Amino acid sequence: MMLLLLHSLASVCIRSVSAVATETVLGVAGQVVELPCRLEEARQRGVEVCWGRGKPSLFTCHNTIINFAGDQVKFQQSHRFSVSSSTSALSISKAQLSDTGFYHCRVQLPGLFNDQTSIVHLMIINPHSVTSKHLGPYEVKKFNKSHAVTSFITEEGGSDVAGIVGTEPMVAKVKASIQEEPEYPLQTFVGSTLRLAFIIFIPLVLLAAAYRVRRANQREEKERRSGHSEEESSSV
Repeated sequence: MMLLLLHSLASVCIRSVSAVATETVLGVAGQVVELPCRLEEARQRGVEVCWGRGKPSLFTCHNTIINFAGDQVKFQQSHRFSVSSSTSALSISKAQLSDTGFYHCRVQLPGLFNDQTSIVHLMIINPHSVTSKHLGPYEVKKFNKSHAVTSFITEEGGSDVAGIVGTEPMVAKVKASIQEEPEYPLQTFVGSTLRLAFIIFIPLVLLAAAYRVRRANQREEKERRSGHSEEESSSV
């Protein structure tokens, strides 16, 4: 039993310090940008979803910018933020350079430690600092349809970015669109340890309580039988 617990704890710790695949989305300042929520649970009707900024916390969204369940918005930090009730994607209107950073979509499911989180890295570029060079048609995933796009060459990064010219919401691909982001090992280790502790501790508490109740019942039954035997002996 102890070996099994140690093996489970080691497995959790190894998963805790591993890197997490993060999707990168490119946006242009002044336009509308959509951040996808890559969680199947987010498409369930009536499930509560929140979007936060920065690294995810253990129990809820960190720096929550919007919280909703279906069509009902419970909290909205700004009117620039809106969500799709069907995909839970986050739309940011009139994108600003200061919007650059990490965002996380969190699906709040019933039960302890059942929440699911998806991380998106948003990069906002200034349209005036981008030089357009046509390199041929590319397909860029959008939530409604695909478009032929022009590859851009930025002054700093070279031809790393494929984007869309226009004012519609977009999700563009970056050459390193899936990058490795550090998962904050200490925080994740603590969370995973707490989760494992709850998984182990609660059943042990229930078993101990059941054992004590059973022992108490056995003791009462034994005393009852002993008393009954004494009464029979005295009557004889």
